[in-house]
Amino acid sequence: MEVFLLAVRLQLDPELEGLRPVKLGKPYPLGQCLEIAQAVERRLRTMQEAALPPQAVPGWRAFKAFLRAGGSFRQVWGDLRGQYFQNAFQLGSLYVDVSNDTVVPTKPKVEVLPFEAANFSPIRSFTQFGQIATSYWQVQVYPNHVLPELAPHCPLIHVCAQGRITVHEATHYMLAMTRSKAFAPSEEVLSDAPMPESLFKRIRGGLRESGYKLPCTPEHGRTLAMQNCGQQRAKRWHLEAGRVGRVIQEVMQVNQLLARRHQATLTRNRPSQEKSMPIIKIDNVEYDFDTLSDDAKARLASIQFVDQELARLRAQVAAMQTARNFYVNVLKAALPVVSVGDTIKPS
Repeated sequence: MEVFLLAVRLQLDPELEGLRPVKLGKPYPLGQCLEIAQAVERRLRTMQEAALPPQAVPGWRAFKAFLRAGGSFRQVWGDLRGQYFQNAFQLGSLYVDVSNDTVVPTKPKVEVLPFEAANFSPIRSFTQFGQIATSYWQVQVYPNHVLPELAPHCPLIHVCAQGRITVHEATHYMLAMTRSKAFAPSEEVLSDAPMPESLFKRIRGGLRESGYKLPCTPEHGRTLAMQNCGQQRAKRWHLEAGRVGRVIQEVMQVNQLLARRHQATLTRNRPSQEKSMPIIKIDNVEYDFDTLSDDAKARLASIQFVDQELARLRAQVAAMQTARNFYVNVLKAALPVVSVGDTIKPS
């Protein structure tokens, strides 16, 4: 399996590096475990034996035979050895990591272990999530005492080394974790000490246009956040499936607003000789960056953020379409061919 999957990685690496040579300032493959895992999964659906080197063929045949016999192969995400967030696969009783070099690039690209030997576990609390995020992403993590309405679903706020602030964690996994326990995991982390006054004022100032009712002090925000957990639980919001999509959209909008404010602050504080940028083009119209107002520059940062999110969503849609086509072809192959006038009866 290692030889086979390494061959797949070696085929994909040039393509993936060309698509995204740098992510968050780090060269490929650093920080791209999700992108690599998704690309490998897509390739495995369409892989042909003839495309593999001879030494990889036995692993490919074993993999296909296992799936034909009803074996399970699925993507998993969680806590790897208490140090990293990792996207990997579970293949039967095996832990399969096809992006093992995305934190330490000198490590082997592929790792296959008995699952119990991998020390891989699900994220069970926001405290656990925050501890890993602090060391792995190099961020400071605080309870969300500034947006009480969102706090039951997203009870954390991250501050990166460059000062950018984001509300977390609006992913399906983490939302499902707190919703499945009626917001108890959120209450646990929101009960911590209030966030620092200076950070609270900074975030509050950046969210003046958000439309949310903002608390007056961190202590007030902590009280309201805890109250909202109880109120939303009483309203059974944790059982409303449609609520998840709305929360994700709201958090994205809040983070866009915070990103604009952060970019505007950077622009104001940057020395004049560093502010010059070339002509930029938006929708085939050219603009001189130096002539834009601070607000326009901040909105440009928001457009760039949205473009990045759209690119990510397009990649997800493409992956879903590939999966759909694969299962449609499997279904067609399994169905009998009938002539006109025949009927298909259940077995």
